[in-house]
Amino acid sequence: MATALAALVMASPSFSVNVACVGNSITEGYGIWSEKKYPEHLQELLGEGNTATNFGASSMTFANKGADDNMSYWNREQFKSALASNPDIVIIELGTNDSKFFTDKCIWNGTEKYNYNFGQYEKEKLYTDYEALIDTFAHLPSAPEIFATLQPYSNNCDWGIMDTAIVNQINPIIKETATRKGVNIIDLHSLFKTPEWFLDDSVHPNATGAQELAKIVNKYITMAKPVIKQNGATLQAEGNAYGYLWYKDDKLIDGADKPTLTLNAIGKYKALVKVENDNDTWLSSDELEVTKLGGTTKIKKRTIAKPKVRKLNHKVDVKGRRAD
Repeated sequence: MATALAALVMASPSFSVNVACVGNSITEGYGIWSEKKYPEHLQELLGEGNTATNFGASSMTFANKGADDNMSYWNREQFKSALASNPDIVIIELGTNDSKFFTDKCIWNGTEKYNYNFGQYEKEKLYTDYEALIDTFAHLPSAPEIFATLQPYSNNCDWGIMDTAIVNQINPIIKETATRKGVNIIDLHSLFKTPEWFLDDSVHPNATGAQELAKIVNKYITMAKPVIKQNGATLQAEGNAYGYLWYKDDKLIDGADKPTLTLNAIGKYKALVKVENDNDTWLSSDELEVTKLGGTTKIKKRTIAKPKVRKLNHKVDVKGRRAD
């Protein structure tokens, strides 16, 4: 498995990628209205002919309390537009506002503040809502590759957003659900926490932060995929990594967390691999179809609307910036 950015080759002009940036006000660009938002910076990094569209909506949750919930992303036009965009890649940056369900009260400038959202939503329902969000995008005709983000640092008592709730409640829900579904995970909480990248509200990226956020996202959506190969009755994840999870027919295999997997049945396999030691980012391999236990590698080719982002017309450096 390659743990550095792929050496991207010059591609035909016919190749393009369509990225849907789904999210809350962090994606929308709250507070930097006259500046470029992170999806705009991302499009510049991806290069000409590729598209990164901002489908962010401020104050929205991934929780879905029904059609009358005006704080749910499910009920926003941005959600419908993201689905209609037929994306090749979906980046889901939601959860910061869901932390309000776990923040009861805090002290803000010497005053005790209470959160009206506290306890208004069942934790178990958050798991099912996030899973449904992943499934809704995954089942689009374009069969997009999905990247779930662990939410970045945010701490604003006045808004009922506390980092303790994000760390102890929301990000574990996101990680557990994304892991169960076998989708990519970008650990924004570890990677996006530099104080100089935030507005004074300690929640939203400033103009510099929007650019840095785009670099982080670009790095991982263009990073070389983990590679798995079959050797007889064994699957092997190639290269160095820092964690492994294996899947058969889109189901997580209990206890399968080593670089190799002993096969006992034919089927479609893939691995989710932790790609770096200093953060909790995981990337998924392509699916490999095992047709016989004594066979060799046979990668299953999916029929998709467009090639994936790893076929771009430029090179990038280790920080996700254009190098040509």
